[in-house]
Amino acid sequence: MTDTQPSMLEIHNQALEEVDEAYHKFLLIYRRDAQCVYGFVEGKDDPVFYNHLIERQLPEGWSVKLIPTGNKQKVLRSFHNINWTSFSKERVCFFIDRDLQDFVAPPLQLENNIYVTDGYSIENSICQYQLLYGVLSDVYQITLLDPQEEDLIKQIIQKNMENFFEAMMPLMGQILLWKRLGAKANLSNLRLDHIFSFSEAVFVTNTRSVLLETASRQTGCALDDDNDVVTAEEEIRSCTRPWMLVRGKYVLWFFVKQCEAIWEAIPKLLSSVLDKPKKRTECGLHNAMLIFAPRARVPKSLKEFVERNYLTFINARNNISVQLNNSNAADG
Repeated sequence: MTDTQPSMLEIHNQALEEVDEAYHKFLLIYRRDAQCVYGFVEGKDDPVFYNHLIERQLPEGWSVKLIPTGNKQKVLRSFHNINWTSFSKERVCFFIDRDLQDFVAPPLQLENNIYVTDGYSIENSICQYQLLYGVLSDVYQITLLDPQEEDLIKQIIQKNMENFFEAMMPLMGQILLWKRLGAKANLSNLRLDHIFSFSEAVFVTNTRSVLLETASRQTGCALDDDNDVVTAEEEIRSCTRPWMLVRGKYVLWFFVKQCEAIWEAIPKLLSSVLDKPKKRTECGLHNAMLIFAPRARVPKSLKEFVERNYLTFINARNNISVQLNNSNAADG
């Protein structure tokens, strides 16, 4: 007879899953009278992006504290666990990535204090051409280019971006199918540098079959019938901005590798540059968020979300303080 009783380790792990650690962390750091607003995010790296994008919009003296939960389901679980009679929904907000399926089917209506990214994740909104060019200038010190040289670099970047997003469409079609079927694909295991490369700053693609077979092997999920993958791929292509559907971590990989490739090839690309400039700091996937976030533009949707929630709360708090001060002055 097969023993179907769970082990003590399984029971312990299940109990940990049921404990809302992020919510308890929030209760520990929350201060009612502090000049602070609060938020729950998915991953441990998300605060790096969101802190910079949010704090620059807050008045002087105010800050935001963001608590990583682990994933989207845990962010939403914390939302439902909070006793909203004790906390302001405008002061405590939640930030989640958009589900890939939301682009090909209407998303669920969420609460006003839950922000959903415009693209697959926040990286899709901030990793734009202007950011890449700014990093090349600030970090890689590729500066003071004449108009012709600047145009050449721009053309390389724009063409590479087009080719990268086009090359990723089959993979995103397969990922869409995996998500719909509930397959446990470990998307973080996929190494794009095993598939793509750069040659003298030019992005080099690989075949569709190599991309999908590598993805299957590294994520641990079997490929679907190719006709089904093509159909899912076409669903993505039919969306208004299909490039926003590429997984954010893959977009981040491309931006980091593109910067490195241009820096490596700059003496061959520009006759006026005899050697590679000295980088101000090393830039890799381990610290890309720290480098990119301060230079990123705030997405319009996030700006409006902060205005509707955090700034509304702060303005109301400030108005109450003014009224109390006026009242005390009058009593005096």
